[in-house]
Amino acid sequence: MHKYINKYTCMSLYVFLLLYAFSGYTQTYVIVEMQNGDKLTGQWLDGNDTHFRIEYNEQIVQLPIEGTVLSFTTNLDNLPNQAASKHYRNARDLLDLLLPDLAIRQFEKALEESPKFVDAHYQLGILYNTNEQFDKALDRFQSVAIIDSEKYTNLPNTLQEIGTKAIESEDYANAVKAFQIILTYYPEHESIGPLSYITGFLLVENLDDPISGLALLQETASEFPNLPQHEKAVFVIGNLQAKSEDLENALRTLEKFVELYPTSEFVDDAYLKQAIIHLQLGEREDAVNIAQGILRITDDQTIIDQAKDVRQASAWNIYTQDLPDTNIQALVVDGTSLWIGTPKGIVEIETQGIGKWHVNEAIPWKINEDEQLTSIPDVRAIAVNSLEVWIGTRNQGIIHYNKNTKAVTNYTIADGLPSMWIRDIKMDDKEIWFATDAGLIRRDLSTGIQHLYNYENHNIPDDLHSINMTPDTIWVGSSGEDISIYDRKLEEWEPIGFVDLNPEIKIIRFDSIGNKTFFSYVNEEEKSNGYFESDWFGSNASTTPISTGTEDLTLLDDIFITGIAESTIPQPNFVDEDNQTSRLTLWLALSDYVGINHDYTQTPDWDGTIGYPKVLVEGLTIQCISVDNDRIWIGTTKGMLTLEKEKFSETIE
Repeated sequence: MHKYINKYTCMSLYVFLLLYAFSGYTQTYVIVEMQNGDKLTGQWLDGNDTHFRIEYNEQIVQLPIEGTVLSFTTNLDNLPNQAASKHYRNARDLLDLLLPDLAIRQFEKALEESPKFVDAHYQLGILYNTNEQFDKALDRFQSVAIIDSEKYTNLPNTLQEIGTKAIESEDYANAVKAFQIILTYYPEHESIGPLSYITGFLLVENLDDPISGLALLQETASEFPNLPQHEKAVFVIGNLQAKSEDLENALRTLEKFVELYPTSEFVDDAYLKQAIIHLQLGEREDAVNIAQGILRITDDQTIIDQAKDVRQASAWNIYTQDLPDTNIQALVVDGTSLWIGTPKGIVEIETQGIGKWHVNEAIPWKINEDEQLTSIPDVRAIAVNSLEVWIGTRNQGIIHYNKNTKAVTNYTIADGLPSMWIRDIKMDDKEIWFATDAGLIRRDLSTGIQHLYNYENHNIPDDLHSINMTPDTIWVGSSGEDISIYDRKLEEWEPIGFVDLNPEIKIIRFDSIGNKTFFSYVNEEEKSNGYFESDWFGSNASTTPISTGTEDLTLLDDIFITGIAESTIPQPNFVDEDNQTSRLTLWLALSDYVGINHDYTQTPDWDGTIGYPKVLVEGLTIQCISVDNDRIWIGTTKGMLTLEKEKFSETIE
């Protein structure tokens, strides 16, 4: 019995000393458990090493510390029941016996009886923290903070220690959780300012939560502007505002940043971001001026390269609005209009005038929503003339639109198509040709008579994806030596053999420019791409490699060559090159840049290149190109890009 009394007294003294400092913090209630089993609850008044006083039933009672167990709370609703208290005492006994695992079970049973038993939550938190089970410890400490944040005054420091250890082990989620408990329940903590900054940075940089991070950093920067973390926070806020397309505020924030911190390590980046924002706002002159200023003040090569990118990006127009989908799969110039094909239908854009972009809603709606179609067409090819529009789809066959009558007609397998997947279309004033994955269709525009050409009846490839039309010939191809030429006068297919093409070559796109035939190609085995050129019948042929040794083979497919002849429709059957009168302007589009040759007839050398506006549009893939007299249109997976020859030349200079 004597041993029991000593142990009991020792426990009561431990509890008393642990909570003594807390007693004056706020109104506190105490549960007094005596050796004889009596139990009473009162309001704590004060105490010393031997006695304590409580208010019990409106009377002041003084009791000895020895022989009692004290439990404290600031809310009577949180008082544990008798069973919970018993489990709690058992757990403390097990801790004295150095049996923490068994103690954990008893603390958990105490919480099953009384879920708001704050002392049990706290003790479990301590045990889990000792075992570096930070996630479980934080759950318990968060419960402590929710139930009675004022009871354990050292808890914020414990949470800060856990957060610091979690950062060291790159456990950023638990670090943020630890700090957020402090920010939420202990706003008067002495380290609240630095912890707010650290938490904001962790959310943005390590947990990919820019929305929460931005909100916290904005609040913290406003409340604690004199802390050293303010500098980085303002810079990060400006960048986050820019990423969320809050451009005007982002610009003001970054301008304020360079004003406050002109010698900051981030100042060059801040100027660069300002230049990019000006581009996004259409303020190209401001963007270029800032980019030029950056080039004068920095020696950071990465910043220099990006400033040059800004200068080049200022030459581009980027269009994503009024498109059914920014994934552009086909496009063709039609006077001052641009027909654009996407996976979600077709759209006609009026482009007259520099920087103009206005959607013609009536015609595309009539085509896309036509009752003959079972779904919105996935458009893969388009051909137009003054009278009609022909549309090749992935799932709806061929769609024809008559510009005069406004009639829409859908041609399917029932109309003689070998497949519903139309990959390319070319036409002139007499006939139209369709490449499919099951052969080639030739259709007379005046009579509607169709002919099917495939491997079975004409020994040409079935799986076709590209057509080139000249006044004398039709070229079709799939890959490697699967290229065939059709003599339009003789109405015969000519055998290949005009140039040595490796079987590994894959044709990307045919085009006819002036009196020349071009196609871009990829050779994955040699990790290269380039372009081929010849006359209309394949003679005087040559290949020109462009990129070699490219490790990312997906980039090789982004190669297209097209152009325009200065004269009108070239005359067929040139006798020799000396009789050529057409001046060819060629455009070459690759994964990283566009090149131009203003007079390919005189020299094969490219006059210069200009990179895509990747500072504005990241991760774009080139899918199709088209030109008119003074600009190139480039359809990408991220929208439409356009570049004028004049801007191209100014930027190169």
